[in-house]
Amino acid sequence: MAYSNTEKRRLWARDHYAKNPDKVKQINKVKREKRKSILFEHLGNKCCKCGSTTKLELDHINPLLKTTRQSILSVGIERALGECDNIQLLCKECHTKKSQAQKKAAYYLFYNMPLEEQEKWIEKFIDHKGFIDRSSPLEVSG
Repeated sequence: MAYSNTEKRRLWARDHYAKNPDKVKQINKVKREKRKSILFEHLGNKCCKCGSTTKLELDHINPLLKTTRQSILSVGIERALGECDNIQLLCKECHTKKSQAQKKAAYYLFYNMPLEEQEKWIEKFIDHKGFIDRSSPLEVSG
């Protein structure tokens, strides 16, 4: 059902979900699985680190370049394919290792900053509820 008015479309979708929650969930699940299959095929169907073909997960190479907070599987396939330059397939083990290494690196960088810089970062997170300017990830203004 095509709508030119986005708000009307959202209202219709909320109403439709309220009346048919199980049906909508099933349709969305099928759509996500189809997108997942297309993305995995596009990315080679194997872990780019170790070559494994089991327990594969999508990973943002640079998390700061994410264009949305939504899962890549819940956006349209065209948009998802457009983000493939920043996405790689990793097996669960390699993905966990990478994520842990990123957290350790962030911790190391933060605690090796001068105290004034740490305080600026903390204030920025307090003032903006955790949202930072992704255009310059290592700088804190003001």
